[in-house]
Amino acid sequence: MKRLWIVRAGARGEREVAAIDQGMLFPGFPGVGNLTNLDDRDKILGHLQDVMPDEGKNTLRNFAAQLNQFVNKIKVGDIVVMPRKVSNGVAIGQVKGSYQFDEGSAFKHSRAVIWLEESLPRDTFKQDLRHSFGAFMTICEIKRNSALDRVQAVLKTGTDPGTLMGNEGQVPKQQRENGVDDDTDAEGYQIDIEDLAHQQIISLIKSEFAGHALAELVAEIMRVKGFTTKVSPPGADGGVDILAAGGTLGLGEDRICVQVKSGDGPANHDVVLRLIGSVAKTQAQTGLLVSIGGVNTVAQKELDNNFFKLRLWQMSDVLKALFDTYDELSVETRDKLPLKQIWAPLAR
Repeated sequence: MKRLWIVRAGARGEREVAAIDQGMLFPGFPGVGNLTNLDDRDKILGHLQDVMPDEGKNTLRNFAAQLNQFVNKIKVGDIVVMPRKVSNGVAIGQVKGSYQFDEGSAFKHSRAVIWLEESLPRDTFKQDLRHSFGAFMTICEIKRNSALDRVQAVLKTGTDPGTLMGNEGQVPKQQRENGVDDDTDAEGYQIDIEDLAHQQIISLIKSEFAGHALAELVAEIMRVKGFTTKVSPPGADGGVDILAAGGTLGLGEDRICVQVKSGDGPANHDVVLRLIGSVAKTQAQTGLLVSIGGVNTVAQKELDNNFFKLRLWQMSDVLKALFDTYDELSVETRDKLPLKQIWAPLAR
C-alpha cells in the first residue's frame, strides 16, 4: 500500500533547485554518517548519540524517528510532497530508489524520485492539507483525512476533492492493521506558524494583486525604498514592466529594468533572455526578474551566469520587501493587504 510523505529541502529552500534538477530527495542532516545498515530507529539513535553528543535527548529521538522514516519506512512507489520555499508551491513525486549515502556530495543523504509536479500552488489543496504541509518536521507522514487519495486526485484532475465523508481524522484501516505508528503523522507535530501566515499572505497577494496589479505593488515597494519608477501600462510590455532609478529625480546611476511574472508557473529561459535584451535596450544597469512562481533550472543557470547584471525576486523576496516597507505603503495598498506584526515562540 502506498503512503504519503513530506520531505523538505531546507528551512529556506536551499536544496530545492538541486532536488528538482537531479530528481532526488535531499533532507539534509549533513553531520550524520552513513545509515545504510541501520535498519531501525534505535540503531540510528545510537549513531546520532555518537556524532551529535551535544544535542539533547528529545532532539536526538526526534531526528532518529525522522531519519528512520527516510531510510527504512519510505518505500519505492510511495508519494512524496516537497513543500517549496522559493516558489511557495509544492512539488509532488513518486519515490523510485532506496536510501543512498554519498560522503563526497554536498547533500549526503538522498533517495531518487520522479517529480510528477514541480511546483503546484498550495491553494490547489484545501486548508487541512495545507496545514499538514506546514508541519515543522523535515520528514513525516501524512495519513489522515484521506490525504493520499486527495493528492493522487490532484495529480489526476487538478482538484482536491476534500476529506471523504466519514474519514475525518482516521488512519486508513490497512495501516492500522499493519501496525503503523501514529507518531509518524504530520498532524502530531507543531505547525510552522510563520510559514502558515506567509501562505495566507501569499493567497491575499495573488487575489488582490493579480496580473498587472502585481507590477504596481512592486513599483510602490521600490518607491518606498527611494526609487523613482515608471510602470508600463497593462498589455504587451516588451519585457519591461517597471523602470526604476535612484538619485535626484530618478537621474542617478542606479537604473533597474524590472520584469514581473505573476503566474504560478516558473519563469523559463526565454523570460530571462528577454530581460537581458530589455536591460540593454533601456540602458539600465541591472535587470530584476520578479517571479512569484520561481524559475526553472535552465533560467536559474542563466541568472547565475549574469550575476553582475541580473537579480531575482521570488515570492519569499517579495514578502521580505513587503514587510520591510509595509508601514510606508499607501493606505489603499494596506487596506488591500491588512497585516499586523505578532510575536510567537520558537519551536524547540
